[in-house]
Amino acid sequence: MNGLKPARADLRSRERLSVTLVGPEYPINVGYTARLIKNFGIPKLYLIEPRFDRRVASVYAAHGADVIESAQTIDFDELRRRHNLLVATTAVTATKRANVVRLSLSPEEVVDYASSSRSTSLVFGRDTTGLTNDEIARCDVVTTVTTGTRYRTLNVSHSVAVLLYLFSKPYARKERVPNLHLRDAFASYAYELAIASGLQEHRAERLFKLAKRISLRSNVDDKELSLLLTLLRKATVAVSAKRQD
Repeated sequence: MNGLKPARADLRSRERLSVTLVGPEYPINVGYTARLIKNFGIPKLYLIEPRFDRRVASVYAAHGADVIESAQTIDFDELRRRHNLLVATTAVTATKRANVVRLSLSPEEVVDYASSSRSTSLVFGRDTTGLTNDEIARCDVVTTVTTGTRYRTLNVSHSVAVLLYLFSKPYARKERVPNLHLRDAFASYAYELAIASGLQEHRAERLFKLAKRISLRSNVDDKELSLLLTLLRKATVAVSAKRQD
């Protein structure tokens, strides 16, 4: 596992982790997920547009019924505000590099980033259709649990089990994941510079998505990213002024 260093178990990393279910419909999946959250000591479960019966789900949750009772129903905007790192999970990953939205990292790489993030949520999609492209695009990284077969789609609760098991292992990362607002600003200035330079809109949008990935994966800290932001901002102003002459 490249870039990962073993460390002593640190429960504080779990305190910064949450699980989010988007559009959950089947009580059995929610119940099993709540039980797993209880097993692995994850403090929070978030629900976006839930469609299941909590009373039925609590039966399947066993001793994790209290997780369902305390689960918070929020929207995607609020989920984004509360977390520095959102991890989208999907069985449908990119087949071409041009599909930036669905380019995925291995679960082990995601654990590496999350170990140094101030707050992380694992986002799981609908029982039948998963996450939409728009929902995945609003997350910071994408991961998938590979099965090694053509049948790659796992039950939601099974995916939760695999990922939480990996997150339960102690890892330590030297660099802290940069602040979300700095990462967003870096991507926005990259987009503005691209437009000011005459790049086509669709290419500028792709550059925006790439810039978000670069700011997360480049191992720069907040101060270094702020310095790069200053450079991009001044470059955008200079290029815009030159085009107006």
